[in-house]
Amino acid sequence: MTAAPLRAATAFGAIASGDTATGGRALRRTLAVLLLIVLFSGFQQSYFTSLFQALGDRYHVGVSALAWTVTGPALTAAIATPLLAALGDRHGHLRVLRATTAAVAAGAVLIALAPDYPLLMAGRMLQGCLAGFLPLMSGLVRRRHGIRHTHRAIAYLSAALMFGVLLGSACSSLLLRTAGIGAVLWTPAVGTAMGLGLLPWAGRGDGLERGDRFERGEAPERLGAAARVDWPGAALLAAALVPVALALHEGAAWGWGSSGTLGCLGAGVVLLAAWATVQLRSPAPLIDLRRLLRPRLLPVFAAGCVVHYVVLGGQVSYSTYLTLPAGLGLPAASVGLVLLPAFCGMTVLAACTSRLGRVVGYRNVMVLGAALVALGATGLLLRHAGAADFAVALALSGAGMGLISGAARILVVDGVRAEDTAAGSGLFELLVGLGAAVGSATNAAILTAQGGGHRAYLTAWTVSAGVAVSGLAATLLLPSSPTRAHLGARARRRPK
Repeated sequence: MTAAPLRAATAFGAIASGDTATGGRALRRTLAVLLLIVLFSGFQQSYFTSLFQALGDRYHVGVSALAWTVTGPALTAAIATPLLAALGDRHGHLRVLRATTAAVAAGAVLIALAPDYPLLMAGRMLQGCLAGFLPLMSGLVRRRHGIRHTHRAIAYLSAALMFGVLLGSACSSLLLRTAGIGAVLWTPAVGTAMGLGLLPWAGRGDGLERGDRFERGEAPERLGAAARVDWPGAALLAAALVPVALALHEGAAWGWGSSGTLGCLGAGVVLLAAWATVQLRSPAPLIDLRRLLRPRLLPVFAAGCVVHYVVLGGQVSYSTYLTLPAGLGLPAASVGLVLLPAFCGMTVLAACTSRLGRVVGYRNVMVLGAALVALGATGLLLRHAGAADFAVALALSGAGMGLISGAARILVVDGVRAEDTAAGSGLFELLVGLGAAVGSATNAAILTAQGGGHRAYLTAWTVSAGVAVSGLAATLLLPSSPTRAHLGARARRRPK
């Protein structure tokens, strides 16, 4: 062995076998900051719903204008997620995460200070960049701490995201009643700014400094064409996703059979086909479709889309049925209590997916999660006469979503190369976001077309149950993954 490779091997061995305590402290420090950022990103995904009436009165705008506060960040997320993931894989996850967190924090501050509606919308558009957090964080942890720690980090980050969504939904109403709208708007701004300020502290330590040097371009795979970002591909993807997202979010207002809705969907499909063709022919594509859409990963993407369709996309039918006289006729304050078991199940089981996956295999965790979602969707269709029936059915679906959210993200990271971690995670986040949007649009279309009566809800829930069963079928196509016991037996049989 020559001198240079010998020095490189020695240095790598020193890094890999360095001080375990120091590495553990660095991981905990990094994860603590990432959890804080993700917690408030979840808060920002749900806190706006309870503010519609107050914001309408403050800015003198109607429901159609307020609907853009949901459509705007969704459009930003659809465009920004794959681009941020590609930038992170090529130019450093921590560097891009800092810029993304700064953009989200600036958006939250702008919303809190906005004197008029256009500035409020500008802030909401910036907030849509938070969809890039999980892909960048997955790439950061894998690059710096290895795949084993990435599994645990993804489970905790998924749980923190869901807990943040729960806090945003529950706390915004409470703060609005007790402290006013200003307190609600400043909460995510302060929390995200704190996370941004702590990111440099999370980057301290020998292991992380090595990661910074690696991210600045010393690795060979960062050189040449692979280091360039496919900006034309990003522009074409944005041009394709904007009309699709616009049709999904505005279809109920425009009419699902209107020329505007059908035109947007048609244009989006044509542009997506053109984008896919360009990506397949590009030497350095924005998203490597051949590598990421392999048979091994397709069931994971499908299951993720299905669970977001059923659980998140179905919220429009759940919340309206609970409060409408044609449904259960509950007061609005009781809706959160009925939904609470679902969010708790999501949070707790998402945090447990790494441990469960090591024991029984991530494929089995996915199957169990999909079975719980199907059971909850079917149970809601069969029993929905009382709040307790709703709470039990949604708790089952929520628990299933928690398992799938954690396990699917882990399987995606396991199924791609280290340098494609953020790209794979970004594609997953993009697809599940579209799954939730399609679910919400489909439920709204069914309820609108059938007049919003009891039969309309039964139709919507029948479709959701069918979609949930298809998700269960997709998980059964997953190859078996080794458990910790199998890995231990394999290690014992390995010749010495």
